[in-house]
Amino acid sequence: MRSERRYKPREGRIAWLAVWLLLSGAAAAQNGGCAPPASLSEANAGHGQPVAEVGACLRAQAWEIRNLNIPIKSAVAGIVAQCEVQVVFASGDAGSASRTRAQQLVGVYDRGAQGRALVDVTWSRRCAGR
Repeated sequence: MRSERRYKPREGRIAWLAVWLLLSGAAAAQNGGCAPPASLSEANAGHGQPVAEVGACLRAQAWEIRNLNIPIKSAVAGIVAQCEVQVVFASGDAGSASRTRAQQLVGVYDRGAQGRALVDVTWSRRCAGR
């Protein structure tokens, strides 16, 4: 009988600990899901990979415009155009092989960039509570 009494308080503490861990884990996951993306300069560490650079730019720009009150289609079109131009111009001098290659890769990725931007803008607005 004494041994049963000893374990009951311990079971209660374990149950409270489990509930606390569950709740704190959910809060941490929710907050962690809305952390700002890496800065554009950090994300572009792999210079020379235009598609990856456009993706990093889209995440960063979506985060920057998350509180603007503009239609989502306009936001998506705007950041895709801005990021594509930025990546192509940063890839080299006009007429250079690296710039031509970047322009071709970015052009092929355009439809994917539109979809990626839609996901990024939606995510960042959700994080901002909109």
